[in-house]
Amino acid sequence: MKHNSHCVWNVSGSVRSTYTQDGAVLLDVKKGACYSMNVVAAHVWTALEKNQEGITLASIVDALETRFSVAREQLESDTAECLENLQRLGLISRNDAAMSSSAASGGA
Repeated sequence: MKHNSHCVWNVSGSVRSTYTQDGAVLLDVKKGACYSMNVVAAHVWTALEKNQEGITLASIVDALETRFSVAREQLESDTAECLENLQRLGLISRNDAAMSSSAASGGA
């Protein structure tokens, strides 16, 4: 899936998270469904949660680069796949509209 560099990703308001040494567990309170995440996906989720205004794929990858010694292209591909899966499950949404400068910088 090709990603619009200006699209932002947002966490659904019905999702709650908890973290473990092995990753994270998400609960969609609307659906009553639980999802487990590995360590890398948990870091993607953390980046999403920290940026309530929304965050771009590039900003998530920037955050992951500080934690994992993997080529950026691989991080981008894996993160894009993770985002697609989270969106398919209804845990996040994608907004292709223009975003604020704060969201563009990852909320910093």
